[in-house]
Amino acid sequence: MTSHTYRPEFATNTPQEGETVASAINTLLGGLRTRLVQPPDLAIATAYFNPGGFALLAQELEQVGQVRLLLGAEPAQEQPQVRPLNRGPKKRRGRSSAPAPEVRRALEGHQRSLYQDRDLMGFTRETDARERRLVAWLREHPKVQVRRYEQGFLHGKAFLVETDTTGVIAGSSNFTYAGLARNNELNLGHYQPHVVGQVLDWFDQQWEAAAPYDLAALYEARWQPHQPWHVFLRMLHELYGADLEEDTHGDSRLGLTRFQADGVWRAKRILQRRRGVLIADEVGLGKTFLAGELIHEAVFERRQKVLIIAPATLRDATWRPFLREHNLAAVECVSFEELVAHIEDAGSHNSALQDPDQYAMVVVDEAHALRNDSTKRAAAVRRLLAGSVAKDLVELTATPVNNSLDDLHNLISYFATNDAEFADVGIPSLRAYFNRASALHPDDLSPEHLFDVLDEVAVRRTRRFVKNHYVGDEVVINGRKREISFPTCRVQRIDYNLDSLLPGIFEELATALGADTHQDTDTVDGTLTGVILERLGAVLTMARYVPSRFKKTGVAEQYEAQNAGLLRSNLLKRFESSAQAFEKTVGKMVDSHVLFLEALESGMVLTGKALSEWEDFSSEDVEEFLDAVDSQENVSSTDGYDVERLKEAVDADLAVLQEFRAKVRVVDFHNDPKVAELIDQLAVIAQEAQEEGIGEDDIRNKRKVLIFTYFSDTADYLDRAIKHAITVNEALAAYRDRVVLVKGSDKANRGDAITGFAPMTAGTGTEEDRYDIIVATDTLAEGVNLQQARHIINYDLPWNPMRLVQRHGRIDRIGSPHTEVFMRCFFPDQGLDAVLRLEERLQRKLKQAAASIGQDTVLPDVAAVERVITDTREQIERLRREESILFSDEGNSSLSGEEYRRQLTKEFQSSQDKETVLGLPWGSGSGFNRPGADPGFVFCARIGDHPKPWLRYVPMNKNLTVQVNPGEETTVVINDVLSCLAQATPPSATTEPVLGEQTYQAAFDAWEAAQEDILTQWKRQTDPLNLAPQVPKAMRDASALVRAHGSFLEKQEELDRRLNAPYAPRIQREVRWILVDQQMTDKEKVRALYEFAESNGLTPPPRVQPLPPADKEDIHLVCWIAITSTE
Repeated sequence: MTSHTYRPEFATNTPQEGETVASAINTLLGGLRTRLVQPPDLAIATAYFNPGGFALLAQELEQVGQVRLLLGAEPAQEQPQVRPLNRGPKKRRGRSSAPAPEVRRALEGHQRSLYQDRDLMGFTRETDARERRLVAWLREHPKVQVRRYEQGFLHGKAFLVETDTTGVIAGSSNFTYAGLARNNELNLGHYQPHVVGQVLDWFDQQWEAAAPYDLAALYEARWQPHQPWHVFLRMLHELYGADLEEDTHGDSRLGLTRFQADGVWRAKRILQRRRGVLIADEVGLGKTFLAGELIHEAVFERRQKVLIIAPATLRDATWRPFLREHNLAAVECVSFEELVAHIEDAGSHNSALQDPDQYAMVVVDEAHALRNDSTKRAAAVRRLLAGSVAKDLVELTATPVNNSLDDLHNLISYFATNDAEFADVGIPSLRAYFNRASALHPDDLSPEHLFDVLDEVAVRRTRRFVKNHYVGDEVVINGRKREISFPTCRVQRIDYNLDSLLPGIFEELATALGADTHQDTDTVDGTLTGVILERLGAVLTMARYVPSRFKKTGVAEQYEAQNAGLLRSNLLKRFESSAQAFEKTVGKMVDSHVLFLEALESGMVLTGKALSEWEDFSSEDVEEFLDAVDSQENVSSTDGYDVERLKEAVDADLAVLQEFRAKVRVVDFHNDPKVAELIDQLAVIAQEAQEEGIGEDDIRNKRKVLIFTYFSDTADYLDRAIKHAITVNEALAAYRDRVVLVKGSDKANRGDAITGFAPMTAGTGTEEDRYDIIVATDTLAEGVNLQQARHIINYDLPWNPMRLVQRHGRIDRIGSPHTEVFMRCFFPDQGLDAVLRLEERLQRKLKQAAASIGQDTVLPDVAAVERVITDTREQIERLRREESILFSDEGNSSLSGEEYRRQLTKEFQSSQDKETVLGLPWGSGSGFNRPGADPGFVFCARIGDHPKPWLRYVPMNKNLTVQVNPGEETTVVINDVLSCLAQATPPSATTEPVLGEQTYQAAFDAWEAAQEDILTQWKRQTDPLNLAPQVPKAMRDASALVRAHGSFLEKQEELDRRLNAPYAPRIQREVRWILVDQQMTDKEKVRALYEFAESNGLTPPPRVQPLPPADKEDIHLVCWIAITSTE
């Protein structure tokens, strides 16, 4: 800075020498202030302005006299000197005061730049104080005026002392922090009166032409008492605003309702990002139509081939008629069984499948059938999805979690094959994400623990969601438009008492299954064997099914221990279902024991088959299992066995089983108290239908009943019992010749039974209405449209309540003609708690057996047993209390962000609300009171230009200090989106703001904790090593083997990459078996690994791109909400 005393003649920014433009201006103003009697007046011309620039001059500015601050817009670029001829002749402007278009655009850009500069000021006590000091100066200084020149561009920058034309510093510096302290600027000081006078004349001309500008309001906006609802909506906009902007879907090809069309649009967005989508709408909301729209677009617009995979029932009763109706008959649809049978020769002339690379989209209906990744159907689907052509995968299921969170993880893993697939949304490892959720206590596990990933992959809407957000939406049913409505569900309990016929029978069975033993099973070398040797002759040892337990060396085969546990559980469930189902199984076991003992006498041990394909072992298939273990394909010598102890245990079990078979044989449908209750209920239903129905059709629909049981044997028994009762009971006369039986084995009869029972909803409406009662296993529990009926009876205890949800969805659907539907559930009127406790113990044995050898999941339905049975018991108790919450979503939060997206869409229909929300300055905050809540803050932030917002919830202590993790020095910060949104949601849209000064000041400390947490997570994802998948040892060893001995392969490097990745435990186990096989050479192992990778569709994981580097200054606060409490 060159100066003469206090009058600088040259000013620039050379911080290393301690010289800045700001110091030059301060020197001038300070020198004049000490020399003049009155404080000097000041005129400032600048294009840009920010509080940082003001802070550099604040001390002097607050002591001057009158201040005129003139703002203006600079041109975006210099105007071209040569006029483009194709624009036509240049038009002469008239005397209109409106600025030229290019000026108007520049002014709009100028306004945006002021907003952006304000928004990027940061959220600290220092910046807050600086901005408040500026506003106080603008508002409280009586002689400060601000105008903006809007008639043209303003290129000049000057700091002009008006008093006596004393002097001016003019040049390139804007009134900003950068212009006054950092940029390479050039400014000259002039003090000749005639020069200063000319500058003053120029300034006066611009000032007179300028318009008043409320600069203070620009900064005050951050501190206005914002409505909590508006701040909350801004958070939603940051999360979902991009979705709304692109929410422009055309006409539906299939005549979808609005909510269905919205679901299709969102599914398409998910497919674009992830190549897979989970359509998990509640039962009865039309998932078939959503998938149909996606199929139609793929086939007709993109000319692609689509394959549909569905249970055989849905293939025939739902999908094939649907495809014909909508001109999609050429689309291939196969059952799971067909897929497994034909995947090996797919593409050949005798296969039902084309070459997998011919398909661009695969749709899987009732996708929860793939929840166990260790099955043939799972392997077939993976094989189908593998190949050189990437495929879109559409999974349809209303119950993505049946037994454990692994169900959901497995469904997602079919299309998200890379464990780091969701690193872009803060989930570096999908496996670790689910492991953390699974490890929680059932009481602690809630939807927020899965929200972040589900919001990325799932379309999930509920009845309540549709009712609340799509009021008046219409659907076409049988050619007529009807407003969407759903019937009210009524749960009714039916009690029965078997003890009156067979006194003490349950207690004896509980004893036999091990309810009173001190140990769950015995152990050998620390491994649970599945055998109970305590109280021989009273307790079933299950020795016949675990012969390996009696080897003189070694430990029991794990699959045998699992078999024994599953049989115990199955015996209990069959006993509760019906005496006939129980007797049939016990009889089969008696024959099996006799055969086993005969083999022992001949010096042989029947070990049966390993039965690794457990997806086919269901409650209905126990006899097939028993046949398999009696198979003489696997027979070993008694050498090496403790034959005497084995025979003693099997003999004891045979006596117990024979005694049970003899006792239950006295029960038939003539004296069965459970059957009697069922018949009474059917009579009540028929009577109510007669009294309430209007016309013959309505009466018939009101008496239609689906009777569900888990077991084919029980279904056969009930079919005979009902048909007999109809012939002798006049109250059931309306049901004569109108009963049909549907079981898994009755595939040929299934379609006729469905359309004969509900022709108006499952058929075309032209079929004959032939049936009013269907007795069925769960083969009819999925996908079929039976809402013409209004009654379901669950004959068995609801061991898996998710099955009841599926059953309920058959009649509680869009298009039901009923205002109420009824779900009846049978319960033993005595001993329910004892039954549930026994099942819990049996399941715990299975879990412990798996854990004892370090396996996560040996068989399906075993994982996370403690969590599942706890949840199941509570749901069963609710059903017993006749609560319908299981069949509504009132007790559950949304699995995805659909509720929030729709909420934002609804609120933004008001242009005023939308303008208010989008006009909130960054850093805006509000607060509200939530009685009884802990205090805390929710912050919504952006990092640079990254498209994803970051939410954090910072809980506070009662004294408004940040909470610290016990035993650590780290602050408590919650980062899952649903927790943050749940905390930030105000009680209502009209909630008034509550934000005291103490709370406001605490926000700065809370934001610092949130900012540090965001930065830590961001930095973790900038390091490629942190994003590299954690490859299990078996896969690392396999990869190393290929590198060492696989040079003979043409694709050695590719196989190395395919194996060196994280895979499910099933894959790891099978790879490990290859590696430890002593019969193969290393070269043979490499070839086996290659064949295994091919048959299982193992693909090298795509590389996850790390995030770019960022620092704390790149993390900007968009908005925040404070939660306070008044006790």
